[in-house]
Amino acid sequence: MNDSTTAALRWHDEAEVLGVRVRVFFFDPAEVDARPDFIGRQLPILQGTAARLLVPEGQRDTYRVGGLQAQPDAVLAHGNGLLCLSWRGGDGRALDAARWRQQWRADVMLQAIATAMAVAGQLQRPTAALWRGANLLCQFDPGPPVLECLASNIPAAQRYWDGVAQVSPAQLASFCEPRLRVLPGLAAEALHAA
Repeated sequence: MNDSTTAALRWHDEAEVLGVRVRVFFFDPAEVDARPDFIGRQLPILQGTAARLLVPEGQRDTYRVGGLQAQPDAVLAHGNGLLCLSWRGGDGRALDAARWRQQWRADVMLQAIATAMAVAGQLQRPTAALWRGANLLCQFDPGPPVLECLASNIPAAQRYWDGVAQVSPAQLASFCEPRLRVLPGLAAEALHAA
């Protein structure tokens, strides 16, 4: 999503978390989960837009870039770019709108970003990373240090995970999160987000 699209959407809150601009949209799961259309259920902030799935609902494609391999829950075309949606990960609990920053899990965020990196790399199109939890939708805008850390550490993560040919977003996130937490400028942010 470009800046004008993001600005036009009615996000409920946003914060800088570990070098990533996180925008959140809270919703009533009972109402949203009952909607008949995929966009309305999974991306409630985009209901009524022209976003469209690249593969049929329930199917997952595999995307690879370098040594990173991901299977996003959904990839959608939207405007001139793509939306990479994950809903796996996390612990399935609802987050409190007033305390979401304290309840936040950085590993879920980094996995979603790594998944979007694989999609963007393979399809060569701008790709926004999104994650849908039990009662919120998040958009992640990673800063250059985060993207550089994830991209440059794929080979090291492959070695760390017993020389695997492809690392998953979860493996890459697990490998990179401690490195991001000690980067100058991001370490202080991480303390406020924890």
